[in-house]
Amino acid sequence: MTVLGHHLLVELYDCDVAIINDVKKVEEALLQAAEAANATVIQPVFHKFNPHGVSGVVVIAESHISIHTWPEHGYCALDIFTCGSIEKEKAIAHVQKIFNAKKTTCKAIERGVV
Repeated sequence: MTVLGHHLLVELYDCDVAIINDVKKVEEALLQAAEAANATVIQPVFHKFNPHGVSGVVVIAESHISIHTWPEHGYCALDIFTCGSIEKEKAIAHVQKIFNAKKTTCKAIERGVV
């Protein structure tokens, strides 16, 4: 059997509300996370919702890192999908630190089992 990709579903709780509601800070955190993971950044796209919340994706050569934030709940849903060899744990640790997350959970899913 071959696994084409690995998908991490990361949940970050009790995050710093001001940070996760700031589109520039969220984008910067994900770009730095991609760098920490030794991923190759292709292009970021981020959007700030009104009155609160940020969604964004950093397309990487190895696939993508995406996030959706709910500042009103101090919560972020972070996805890291890769078909390459990047240091996913370093990306998670970086985002966790920047957002001051008090609790983090992670589920791993194998994608494209052929």
